[in-house]
Amino acid sequence: MGASIKIKGMEALVSGLKSRANLSDVRQVVQKNGAQLQSRTVANMNNAYTHGYSTGRTARSTGLTLSNNNLTATVKPTTEYFPYLEYGTRFMAAMPTLKPAFDVQAPLFINELKALMK
Repeated sequence: MGASIKIKGMEALVSGLKSRANLSDVRQVVQKNGAQLQSRTVANMNNAYTHGYSTGRTARSTGLTLSNNNLTATVKPTTEYFPYLEYGTRFMAAMPTLKPAFDVQAPLFINELKALMK
C-alpha cells in the first residue's frame, strides 16, 4: 500500500521553469525540499511514535530518492507496516507523520519554484 501525490498543471510548470529558470537551480530546489521533507517526516516520527514498543525502525527506513534527472524527489518509509501507522486501523488510531510534513513543505517548495520563474 502506498500513497501518491499528483500535482495538476505540472506540464505548464515544467514548461515555465524551462523557459524562465536554470534547470540546475530547479534541481537544487527539488533536492533541498526533498531533504527537508525527509527531515520533517523523521522528526514527526520521533515525536509521534513514543510507545514502549517503538524501536525507531520506521524513522530509520525513511529515505530520500532523487530521480528524473534530479527533478523528482521521493520520500518513502520502507517498513511494511508504515501505512498502518500513517492511516491507522480499526484497532489503532492513525499517527500521521508523512502527510503533515508534506503539508508544511509543499507551500515552501511551490514558493521557491515561483521565485525561480520570476
